[in-house]
Amino acid sequence: MSLAMNEVQPQRPGAVKRVADVDRKRILVIDDDMPLRGMLSAALRQHGFQVLLASDGAEGQRALRIHHPNVILLDLAMPKVNGWDFLQRLHETGHLGKVPIIVVSAHLREDPKAVLQMGVSAILPKPFNLPELIDLIEHLSP
Repeated sequence: MSLAMNEVQPQRPGAVKRVADVDRKRILVIDDDMPLRGMLSAALRQHGFQVLLASDGAEGQRALRIHHPNVILLDLAMPKVNGWDFLQRLHETGHLGKVPIIVVSAHLREDPKAVLQMGVSAILPKPFNLPELIDLIEHLSP
């Protein structure tokens, strides 16, 4: 099992969740850039979020099924299962639109309107402003 997969697995079978963990908003970060995932994880945890990490769309799909995040941060340009494939699979399974998705990508070749029409809630180009991202997550999360 890869290190990245361990990032989306439960801490340990039968683990008791603390009340604070149950109430915290879960943010799923799907990005192949390990340093960026680490930075986002630290920053989001510092703001009180529970953070789930996935290195591609396939891991993101598993994390979505297992952990039911409140918001997804999605990169589009990734090897293996990219962000576009992830969105397509969400559409095929009927999950698109149920969880707010923020596309965070430096490689947005498509018209932003077309991306938003796919069911994405917001788009932030890389590099992004962290306070702006935090505000957007707070605004979009239930």
